[in-house]
Amino acid sequence: KKIEILNFILLGILSFCTALHYYFLSQDFPIFTSSLIDSEGISSLGFIALALLVCILIFFFLKWQKNFNQKTSFMLFLLLILIESDKALANILLTLMRNSIIETHAFLVSFVGKSNYFGVFGIYVYLIFITFLAFLSLKIRKKNISKKQILDINYRKNEAKTSLINRYFSSVFISCVISFCIVLYFFMVSSKPLTIDEPKEILPDKNGKFIFDIALLRDNKLHRFAYISAEGKVIRFFLINKREDKDSPVAVFDACMICGDMGYIKKDGQLICISCNVRIFLPSVGKSGGCNPIPLKYEYDGKKITIDVKDVIAGSNYFSQIKEIEVQDPVSKTKVINTQAPFSYSYKGITYYFSNQNNYEEFKKDPTKYVEENEAQFLIQRRNDVG
Repeated sequence: KKIEILNFILLGILSFCTALHYYFLSQDFPIFTSSLIDSEGISSLGFIALALLVCILIFFFLKWQKNFNQKTSFMLFLLLILIESDKALANILLTLMRNSIIETHAFLVSFVGKSNYFGVFGIYVYLIFITFLAFLSLKIRKKNISKKQILDINYRKNEAKTSLINRYFSSVFISCVISFCIVLYFFMVSSKPLTIDEPKEILPDKNGKFIFDIALLRDNKLHRFAYISAEGKVIRFFLINKREDKDSPVAVFDACMICGDMGYIKKDGQLICISCNVRIFLPSVGKSGGCNPIPLKYEYDGKKITIDVKDVIAGSNYFSQIKEIEVQDPVSKTKVINTQAPFSYSYKGITYYFSNQNNYEEFKKDPTKYVEENEAQFLIQRRNDVG
């Protein structure tokens, strides 16, 4: 009776932990987060139904095999309780800290972070353990079964038992392999955040112009480019055709006034902001406001799209990526590596790098002595991590 009470308590703990884990997990299911039943929601519901069928199958298999694999089954049971309790405790602590119910301590944050990180591998442990149990069940099959008489009852019992074991093994093994592949695909591919493709680095012609043929956009894809400014700033912009049935080009910076410079991708005929996942109606691209990409001045004569390099440089402050290049100290005219220069100063939108503090201070007094007035405009900054 004590063992039954212990089992009841452990089952209660496991049920609470798994229910709590499902509560937090299901908040991101598309079928529950969307107000419309779209293809993503239907797909989500289908995977939930498939997971339910697999769980039912594994439940009956574990219930059946525990009669002859008691120690191994008990180890799996304890493993389940340990992993799920850890997940539940981490989620509870995270909720309490977020709501300022308990103080945030370094060891609690460390525990929650490590539990959430390593907790995702629990499903792999379960599947491997269950597959191991399936192989163990093959050991109880009777070998070299033969009839001793015409109506041999023991023979038929052994045949039925062997058939049951084979069915359980094949169904559980296939289910675990399918589940493993689905989970692996989710973590390795499906759950990865959207990223932009590598932009093509380009240079202007001798007149300071970027010129593109309209035929480039007739594939109705997003064409991303990058210009590396003299300061090493990677300035991205892209060209896109707003209409699939006719030429309607537009040039915009690959950045948003609200979300920053994470960029955009084109998917299923829509432009998507990677930062906030907003879908943008293609005909509205080129207009300012909202989560639309920042407009870039361009000219279109029916055959060519022309962009002035000065208009591209004017948007340098929309981007944060710096490419390591050799630049010139405007005061001493010596060469320095931009990412290694101890001092920098941004004047009228262009960042200048200095090999020492004296040059930096000299430039600050009167920047007009060292730069041309038509180079751009914006903010002032000093690199504070040195000196």
